[in-house]
Amino acid sequence: MNDSRDSMRDHDFVCRLIEELEAGRPVALCTVLATRGSMPRGAGARMAAFADGGFMGTVGGGRVEQMALDRALALATGRGEPFLEWFTMQSTGMACGGDALIACDLLDQGDLDALRRTLELNGQGRPGVYCESWPEGGHRVEALTLDELASDDPRASLEAPTWDEAGRSYAEPLGSDPIVYVFGAGHVAHALVPVLTSVGFRAVVYDDRPELAVAERFPTADRVLCGDFRSLGDQVEVSRRDYVVVATHGHAADIDVLERVAPAEPAYTGCLGSARKSAFAKGVLAKHGIAQSWIDSICMPIGDDILAVTPGEIAISIAGEMIRRRAELRPHRPHEH
Repeated sequence: MNDSRDSMRDHDFVCRLIEELEAGRPVALCTVLATRGSMPRGAGARMAAFADGGFMGTVGGGRVEQMALDRALALATGRGEPFLEWFTMQSTGMACGGDALIACDLLDQGDLDALRRTLELNGQGRPGVYCESWPEGGHRVEALTLDELASDDPRASLEAPTWDEAGRSYAEPLGSDPIVYVFGAGHVAHALVPVLTSVGFRAVVYDDRPELAVAERFPTADRVLCGDFRSLGDQVEVSRRDYVVVATHGHAADIDVLERVAPAEPAYTGCLGSARKSAFAKGVLAKHGIAQSWIDSICMPIGDDILAVTPGEIAISIAGEMIRRRAELRPHRPHEH
């Protein structure tokens, strides 16, 4: 997920916007909706301009920021108009770098309601989405929890801000960063967790064996929990933005975990096991009423097929598969041709 500074995940930034609006002072908010090429700040970066000539935040510095700031200050003082446009190398006179799509509008009561809810979601660590759209002649804003989105809404699994050109809409993730829940604390998990955390995943380990669910065995994990797999909801709340790795001590426990995370339909779910075990587990899930579409989405057997044998090799194969899935969820995929 992108840097949270000067974004809707930045507590101090959002608090200042709320403070200004509650005091009745005009605020013009600039947002980077998308970029092309090399830019200092990506989508989600924000800058606010105030009627007294002050500002906070940054949309990247340089000529692009100065041009946007001048127009935002004019808007905040009643001398300018809202805008949504590309700042290109040609329009800014810059000889190098990239382009940025920037929107700027005055905040109003609708924004204040969304900002208050944003602060609440971020404070609770609840995953959500800050949504903006520009229908003809207007600007609409709302902050939503994942539960308020349709089951097939792509915004539910966002890891980074996304601009939809066709729909003239923008979505930015709120709340805590996505988490990888590793169910099972055995040899594979012990090898996997440090690999995942080294490439930017946050990990939580869960096992029902107290001798293995020990924080000292997983120093890079956010948390290490011990409990019955059939009661995992007492300690963790898996969301559609999260990742799940199932590597317990047996197929019955694997099925227990899969049944309990199924309602969330995580962004990625993988389960350790042979092709024969995978077929058996999927059959049981189907008999228990789990949606076939979600069963088919489970990476089972887990991991990229690199002929892995040892726990360390299996960990690399799982991490590779998860890195690819994370990249597929990003709006900008630099390796696509």
